[in-house]
Amino acid sequence: MSDRRMPTDIQRALRNAGLSRRGFLRVGGGGLAGAAFLGVSGCGVFGSEEEGSTDSEAPETMNRNLGAEIDDLDSATATDEISFEVLYNTMEGLYRLDPSEEPQPAQAEGVEVSEDELVYTFRLRDGITWSNGDLVTSRHFKFAWLRAMDPKVASQYSFILAEFVKGGAEYNAGKGSRDQVAIETPDDRTLQVTLVGPTPFFLGLTAFTTYLPQNEEFVGQQAADYAKGAANLLFNGPYKMTRYSPASGGTLEKNDRYWDKTNVDIERINMRIVKDTNTALTLYQSGEIDLTGLTGEQVPRFEDSPELFRTVNFTHFFGQMNQGNPAMANLNIRKALMTGFDRKLLTDRVLNDGSEPAYAFVPPGMEGPEGQTFREANGDLVEPDPAAARGLWEQGVRELGKAPKIVMLFSDSSTARDIATFIQAEYQKHLGIRADIDITTFENALDRVNNRDYQISFASGWGADYNDPMTFMQYFTSGSGFNRAGWSNDRYDKLVGGARKEPNNAKRMAMMLEAEKILFEEAVLVPEYFEAVVGLKKPYLKNFVSHPYGPEPDWKYARLDKQ
Repeated sequence: MSDRRMPTDIQRALRNAGLSRRGFLRVGGGGLAGAAFLGVSGCGVFGSEEEGSTDSEAPETMNRNLGAEIDDLDSATATDEISFEVLYNTMEGLYRLDPSEEPQPAQAEGVEVSEDELVYTFRLRDGITWSNGDLVTSRHFKFAWLRAMDPKVASQYSFILAEFVKGGAEYNAGKGSRDQVAIETPDDRTLQVTLVGPTPFFLGLTAFTTYLPQNEEFVGQQAADYAKGAANLLFNGPYKMTRYSPASGGTLEKNDRYWDKTNVDIERINMRIVKDTNTALTLYQSGEIDLTGLTGEQVPRFEDSPELFRTVNFTHFFGQMNQGNPAMANLNIRKALMTGFDRKLLTDRVLNDGSEPAYAFVPPGMEGPEGQTFREANGDLVEPDPAAARGLWEQGVRELGKAPKIVMLFSDSSTARDIATFIQAEYQKHLGIRADIDITTFENALDRVNNRDYQISFASGWGADYNDPMTFMQYFTSGSGFNRAGWSNDRYDKLVGGARKEPNNAKRMAMMLEAEKILFEEAVLVPEYFEAVVGLKKPYLKNFVSHPYGPEPDWKYARLDKQ
């Protein structure tokens, strides 16, 4: 993500606000490239640890810019992308996504799934250990999962376990006990979990950060110091953290106790913190870092470079309309605002980084029915012709009796200002109205949206945690804490709720396809764009894996060919 779309101040506000990665993670610039764009002031939470080498010239060393401090290395409570990246590469769950986004056995050697697809029995690999030599056991997974769901821990990401594990929602809500959560450990190598309903993407979920294990004995010994620094953590993944300095970054070194160490090529990863995107680009061009993100303004200079990479993530930026506002309660007014600007112009001329115009809710590439992607199956749900919006607006005005005043809420970043000016001009051109722009800090914008103190807000986006449209469709259910539009629809709730329990994948996909159409029949949101990650990487950096969802990048698969 560029500093126009996710500037330092937005990321700072996210962290200050303690916001969930789920709702806003990709705002931070998905993955590796985007991370280079992040900029956060203030101190990290870790003490300075200077052990370990930082030899940036060694051929087996990769040098990378995090762009921001690491906020939280406790896998039960971490929510931001930078922390996720470190955790994903230093720890490992039962399964791990391969370069093709398919979950593969990792700490587990395999799994048996019951015929009704509700009971998963994992068998851990024999002899897998933590970085201190302790065995990794099934109890460590159970401990970590229950800890994340513990209402006293108050993890923002507890839902990603509690929504799927039987008894988890009740325990997380303080209405059930931990003993009623259906996770069993009959022996040190067996973990059996019973789900609320069939969950085709559950193996992929076990690769997610919140599903990582924690050594209960070590966590107890560390008490309040747990995860405060490299010395206060144990690692069971491809790398271990050996150095951390709030001011300069940290170092990951290959974990010699990792079960699959022979397939880990890069010996050392130096992580720097450079917040200015132009400085980061200069460091890349001088060879001091091996990859960096690009802003939309920088992209044209490198369009023909073989070092340019670009991917579109499962992330959607969209506007929300507060239906508690009289104007937004009118369907034709909402439809006019939903359709009244040219998204392709927005991505081509304003963002200019490879982001794709959004004509629906679920991003391209996400799993769908019968070999199709969800997007292929449901097609576009917003007419690409903004000129048709004028009639909808005029009809809405007749129904209201007068033309409503429209006020659009944006953050005060340069990107947000660019988008605001663009949409304002488009509405004037296609609807014949002069919408007001309300600029505020990102943090204040979020507070106002949470308090329903807005009319239409373009302040946030939504990123996927797993490869299933459910990660998006739950957003607008009536009981969702993220549904700040005040919209409620019984049919939509029934379809999404039914899809969560439906064992037949074709039927559950059909339910979600219908549900997504309802969102646009009722003009619940204003789609803007699906985010792209764009950057530069050195030719000698091979097998770079940046997943379109969940924690990334995955450095296990990367290698360096500097000779």
